[in-house]
Amino acid sequence: MMTITQSVLLISIVVLHTWIAFSASAQVQLLSDDPLDIEMVFSQQPLDISTDSNNLVLNYILKTAPSFSPPPLLLAPGTRIDQLLQSNLPFCALNRIKTRQRAKQYLFSLPVHLYPSHRLYFLPLNIKLAPFLNEQGQLTDLIALLQAHPRTTLLTEAQRSYGDYLDAQLARVDKIQLIRRPGGDSYKATITMFERGRVSFILTYPTTIQRYASKLTLSQVHSIEIANNPPFILGHIACSDTPETRQFLKVVNAALLHLYQTARFYELHLRYLPESERDYFKLQLEQQITKAQLNNQER
Repeated sequence: MMTITQSVLLISIVVLHTWIAFSASAQVQLLSDDPLDIEMVFSQQPLDISTDSNNLVLNYILKTAPSFSPPPLLLAPGTRIDQLLQSNLPFCALNRIKTRQRAKQYLFSLPVHLYPSHRLYFLPLNIKLAPFLNEQGQLTDLIALLQAHPRTTLLTEAQRSYGDYLDAQLARVDKIQLIRRPGGDSYKATITMFERGRVSFILTYPTTIQRYASKLTLSQVHSIEIANNPPFILGHIACSDTPETRQFLKVVNAALLHLYQTARFYELHLRYLPESERDYFKLQLEQQITKAQLNNQER
C-alpha cells in the first residue's frame, strides 16, 4: 500500500510532467471580475478565502514545476467572462460556482475553496419578518417576503450565479423589485449602494460584507440565512473547452489533490471565520472535499 509520502511525491511528479507538456502549447489566460484579484493573485499576501486558496494552488504549481509560466490574469465583467468561457479560445476564470447549466457549458476544476453561502442582508427596516421565518430563523420564502412588501427592492449582481436554488428564486422575483447591477468591481459597488440606502436588501456572502462594509454598517446590518439554500458554496476554476484548458485543469486538479491533504488548505479557510463556526465549517469542508475526490475517481 502506498504511503502518504509516496502519494504526495507521485502527485508532485504528475504536476511537474503535466505542466511541462502543457507549457509547450498555447498559454491559457485567467479571468476574474474582482479587481483585487488582479493585484493579489500570485502574491504571498493573505486577503480572503478565495484569493488565498487560488494563491495556494498557483504558488504550489510554481514551486513544483520549474517550467511553469504564470498565466496572465485579466479583469473582465461577468458577461464577458461567460462569453469567453463558451468560446474556442483557452480562457479560465477564477471563483466560479458550478451550476447544472454551467456544467453543460464549461469545464470545471475540483473545488478550490468553500465559502459560507449567500445571506439576505438589510439595514433596520420597518417591516415584520417573523411570518417568513422558520423555527431556525431562516427565510422560508424570498418571493413571498418581497410580494408582501412591494416597495422594497433587492439588489443582485448581473451575470453572477447565486447557485441553482437562489438562481431559480431570483428568476421569479418581480422585475420592479429586482435591481441587477452590472459592471466591474461589483462586490464593492453593491455594498456601497446598500450602505447609501438605495436598496432594501442584498444577497451576498458574509465575507463580502466583512471586507467592504464600513464599521457603522457592520454594527447595524442584519442578515438572514435562506432555508433550502445550501449553507456553503464551492468555488472552482472554470474553463472553456480546449486542449490547452483541459491540460491546465489536469495540473490544477493534481495540485488540489495534494493540497487537500495539507493543514494549510484548511487553515486558510478557518482564519476568516469566527471561532464559534470553525469546527462545523471544517467538518463541512472535509465532507465536500471527500465527495469531490470520489466524483473525480469516477470520471
